[in-house]
Amino acid sequence: MTEPPRILTASSSEHMLVERIAAQERQIAYDSLAPYEPRSATYAWFDTLRAIEECINLINVDWDDDEFEKRLFSLPLSSCVGFSPKFDLVRQRFIAQFSENFANRFTNLVRYGAGAATAFGAHGFFKIAAAFSTVGSMIDYLQSRRRHFIALLHMIPQACCGDKVVIPYDALLVFLPMIELTGIQLRSAQNALNVKLSRAKLGLPQRDSAELAMLDPLHLEPERAPITSMTVTGEALTMWDGREALSPDRLFSAAELRNDVLLIESAYAEFDLKETDFAPAAGLIRRLSMTFIDRDFWVVVPPDDLAALFDEFKASSDLRSAFLHTGQTYLECLSTYAPFVVVDGVYRSTVTLLSRFIYYWRGRSLDRRKRFQIRAGFIFERAVANELERQKFVVQNVRRINRREFDVVTVRNGVIWNVQCKNNFMDLDQLESDATRFAKYNYRLVRAYEGALTKERNREYLLREKLSLNEVQHMVVSRFPVVTDNARFVPYSRITDFAKIADAVMAHNAAS
Repeated sequence: MTEPPRILTASSSEHMLVERIAAQERQIAYDSLAPYEPRSATYAWFDTLRAIEECINLINVDWDDDEFEKRLFSLPLSSCVGFSPKFDLVRQRFIAQFSENFANRFTNLVRYGAGAATAFGAHGFFKIAAAFSTVGSMIDYLQSRRRHFIALLHMIPQACCGDKVVIPYDALLVFLPMIELTGIQLRSAQNALNVKLSRAKLGLPQRDSAELAMLDPLHLEPERAPITSMTVTGEALTMWDGREALSPDRLFSAAELRNDVLLIESAYAEFDLKETDFAPAAGLIRRLSMTFIDRDFWVVVPPDDLAALFDEFKASSDLRSAFLHTGQTYLECLSTYAPFVVVDGVYRSTVTLLSRFIYYWRGRSLDRRKRFQIRAGFIFERAVANELERQKFVVQNVRRINRREFDVVTVRNGVIWNVQCKNNFMDLDQLESDATRFAKYNYRLVRAYEGALTKERNREYLLREKLSLNEVQHMVVSRFPVVTDNARFVPYSRITDFAKIADAVMAHNAAS
């Protein structure tokens, strides 16, 4: 394990950032992955990825035992190495509730995770080592690295070309240092470049900080109308009643994948989802989950069969190309949602990767539809209002004054807080790895938001008259995070900090 290069920031030169990105792309492809034999490496990482997904999803299990749940997530990983009585109780519960194979996969993951933590700690990477302190902290860490784990899955078959065989149990120890010492550094350099070019285009001074609050606290990407915000009623509820019964001893299954498809169809039925490119994708995945499933988790499809399915379901060229990633770089692999990789001449995937893909494809199919955009905007406003109410802002019943519309109007401590909700959205996979494109899009959003604030200031007299209060503060909450120095622009990923940000705005006003 070698010391990573010095971390670059948005104040580093553009040339230095571009060179660092290129150097780390070469390092992960030609230095780190190239010595390994592709077949064993891919299968080993597939197995590890399954264990990782199972571990992450332990937080979604209804244990019906608060004491066990608390004991599980606070369990020190150090106690898992020597099979302590506490760990043995957890293992026996897993065997009883799921299976011995499930318990074995979890055991190997935490043991080798503890081993990786020891190695990182010995080389001075204490923050990474600390992530493996308990089962709970490890789950949070694994969630934060999920995109990197999947990116590596797409890199391995094309970059591995040596003869070093990867043993499944060793995969985490082999590949995790590559992700931490190269992949994370590479992503950070790209983020810094995105920030640098964005600030330059806006005419802002350079800053060291390269933070972009892209992901929410659960490390999920921004989307216009997440499924958790949708209400299933009426005919859609009848659709959902047709879901399949699930086996209680499995976290993932082909039936659950089909239920995922049905839930999406039910939740978004009002937008005529079946009339979009989602319909052939849904048909494809249902057929794959029934005909090409292996042990209720793996999906294995010969190329001729997949081509025949594409023809049968009249898949568009976009859908066909989305099923298999063809990019060559790590950054491109970070941005893909393709569910398949090619191993031994056949397409291979899992029910979890297909579930991830179909949820992504739902967004691709709907995001350009005007009715969805309008409805999603109202859903976004409601979500913002609910969160502000939780932070002691009193939401006002003010939607329209003299035919002028407002998004979310609140009052706190005698001050009107008028919040514009901007549900602008673009796929991160189209932006994150192209700094020039990111900067252009960021520029358009920032200028639009500045215009929105000016518009609100020019009509704030309506709010003062309506609510009989003198002071009005204007804010913008945006679905898509933007690079700016304007404290009045709050990305939705930081909505839980809105009250603190509002306090800072007031303090700045008082000082100026």
